[in-house]
Amino acid sequence: DKQGYVGLWDVDSTSESNHGVHLFRPHSRPVCCMDWVSKDSLVTASYDGTVRLLNVEKGKFQEIFATYNGDSEYLGELGYDLDEGYNYWTQFVAVDKRYQGSNPSLFMSTSAGTAMHIDLRAADISFNVDLSEKKINSLSLHPDGNILASGGLDNTVNLWDIRKFGSNSKKALKPVASQFAGRSVNSAFFSPDGTSLLTTTMMDKLEIFENAHLKTTTIKPTKSIRHNNQTGRWLATFMAVWHPKLEIFVSGSMNKPRCIESFDAKGNRLREITGEALGSVMSRCCYHPSTEKMAIVGGNSSGRVVVIR
Repeated sequence: DKQGYVGLWDVDSTSESNHGVHLFRPHSRPVCCMDWVSKDSLVTASYDGTVRLLNVEKGKFQEIFATYNGDSEYLGELGYDLDEGYNYWTQFVAVDKRYQGSNPSLFMSTSAGTAMHIDLRAADISFNVDLSEKKINSLSLHPDGNILASGGLDNTVNLWDIRKFGSNSKKALKPVASQFAGRSVNSAFFSPDGTSLLTTTMMDKLEIFENAHLKTTTIKPTKSIRHNNQTGRWLATFMAVWHPKLEIFVSGSMNKPRCIESFDAKGNRLREITGEALGSVMSRCCYHPSTEKMAIVGGNSSGRVVVIR
């Protein structure tokens, strides 16, 4: 949350003391991202500039990366001289699913428009490149391991060939393909099998691009869904996300009565989920990775979490 807390909820717990909720405070500023490395470890990232790894069994967090300024006391740290000051923060972090193990590799974007790949196995920053002059809200690597999708405040969805990235390139890079979305892009994520790219924009659209990773110059949506994404100043923005294993996706909704919406890869709405527990806007939603027992989790901007299964 905004105060740096991370919570784990054992939904089936019968405990009356904590109702299955385990609360930690690993960060001093808002937590911007969380991503599971495995069922036993979770990566969290924060505006405080740190990335931490939770060992679920031990209930302990370990700092695995941090950005630092250019002071000599930080010389030798992996994130040395990355922090550019007051207007610089970590915006998005995702685990690189190509690599398994206790030392994850990470993709990270910042408020300054940079994107980097952090290889904690080799204690190395594989690349740190300027992709935009404005904040990048999300990064997503295609399963082929070559094409990286980015989206942010420059109002553009871009596809990049990471094979062309140098370790610390400051030269102007050109995307393989792009789409001018008109307004800011909240997120752009490839589907599990890479067939589709899903974007959420402030143009009040959810858009699907089939085989976008094969395109050059310009990408055009194969399906555009009208969707009210104007969450306002006080609510977190919508970011439609795929099921980790299936070609379906979920998003919060501004519709009344309040609901969560699920869609298939063609953009057909599968279900509008309503109920007494959904009394407010669930800004952030996701699927549990199970394919046998389907479950959707929604969270609002007041710290309430709802599980639908």
